[in-house]
Amino acid sequence: MSSRVRPAAAAGRFYPADPVELRAAVDRMLAQAPQPQVEGRVVAALCPHAGYEYSGPPTARLCRALASLDPEIVAVLGTAHFAPRPGFFLDNHAAFQTPLGEVPLAAKQAQQLLQAGANIAVCAEAHAEEHSVEVVLPFLQRTWKKFQLLPLVANTQDLADAQKAGRALAGVLKGAKALVIAATDLSHYPPLDVARQVDPASLESFIVLDPDFLWRTEQALMALGAPNLHCTWCGKAAAAAVQTAASCLGADWGEALACVNSADRGGDHDRTVGYGAALLLERGQKRQWPTERLTQEQKSELLALARASVIASLRGKKPSPRLFSHPLLNLPAAVFVTWTKEDGDLRGCIGTTKAQDTLGNAVAHYAVSSACDDPRFPAVTEAELADLRAEISILSSPQPARPGDIRPGLGVIVRRGRRQGLFLPQVWEQLPDREEFMSHLCRHKAGLDADAWKTSGAELLTFTVTAFKEG
Repeated sequence: MSSRVRPAAAAGRFYPADPVELRAAVDRMLAQAPQPQVEGRVVAALCPHAGYEYSGPPTARLCRALASLDPEIVAVLGTAHFAPRPGFFLDNHAAFQTPLGEVPLAAKQAQQLLQAGANIAVCAEAHAEEHSVEVVLPFLQRTWKKFQLLPLVANTQDLADAQKAGRALAGVLKGAKALVIAATDLSHYPPLDVARQVDPASLESFIVLDPDFLWRTEQALMALGAPNLHCTWCGKAAAAAVQTAASCLGADWGEALACVNSADRGGDHDRTVGYGAALLLERGQKRQWPTERLTQEQKSELLALARASVIASLRGKKPSPRLFSHPLLNLPAAVFVTWTKEDGDLRGCIGTTKAQDTLGNAVAHYAVSSACDDPRFPAVTEAELADLRAEISILSSPQPARPGDIRPGLGVIVRRGRRQGLFLPQVWEQLPDREEFMSHLCRHKAGLDADAWKTSGAELLTFTVTAFKEG
């Protein structure tokens, strides 16, 4: 073996070192994996990087979905468990060795990445004992006869760095027959019940192709202080970089293929690790935002939660942040909760435009705030709560707008200096005329002149909502 070939570091530990045994093990898992239905052009993917006993089945399922591809270059982004400093790191060898043979590196594209100025450097030390890229290779070798590898490992807590690396990677691969893979595990070491609440939410945050949302999801989940939850992603920087690269290369859709954990494979139920597989595709249509896919059952649960939270607060029991059984309720969301009387008159409305807390906890918090802390009204009493109706509005991310963009159906935020005001889309029902709608927003909510929204110093933002209410 040439000194220019990186020797296998994980063979015998994460997967069999004997070529015959390894080939048989991989082929068996590929044969047992169901064939996913793939709609659209595959741009990128996600798979685990653990020992085959645990990560093999989801990786096999992914490779079944990739089998019809014929990539010339496969970029695999893993976690840098041994990097001496922050950054994204390439290897300086000519090939990676596994028991199934050598995989040549894409030297030209590696050199182009180094010149891209994206905190990407060569660091053989980061790759020498690293398993996160290597463990994926035997599956890829049994899926395709020939490809070049572009191996990157990430060690950064900086989202901007991850996005910059993703854009650089997309620039290098644009126009090539290429595939980008994030090799990362999910949650580390929570008990089984926590893993089953956290991991599906994390996977949802990957397939929406929004690195900022993935980052905020991890922050929101970690802030809950779930027992023994060390992280929700082993390689969130790699995942965010792959999301960024995929979007730049045309992906507009994500599909989860598998979400399992070590306990599913006979591991300790009190200390688990999560494993997922997913595809990022180009379909020509954007995937619905997770909160737009809430079922009626989930909406009913949230409305019941809003009412129960107010009752508990009025009885002196402030609701504590927690995880929920439905993964969509564990994703960060911007929420307003509105209480109205039976005749439709407003009784309280408070919320946030920032998706920081998970949906379930945001609903609980703002249900109490809108009932008890709206400065326009006295606090709701438990006796009158039975005659009030709750409405929950989940906001999309506000987008910059011009005066001509304002129309019924959109929520609007107006800002000038330190003053700002917000109207939910539901306000159009009372104020259907645009001029009247905006003048009320400026005067009564933002404390501005009625025509301030038309001036050059005003900032306008619009948003949509997913809204539902008690009957």
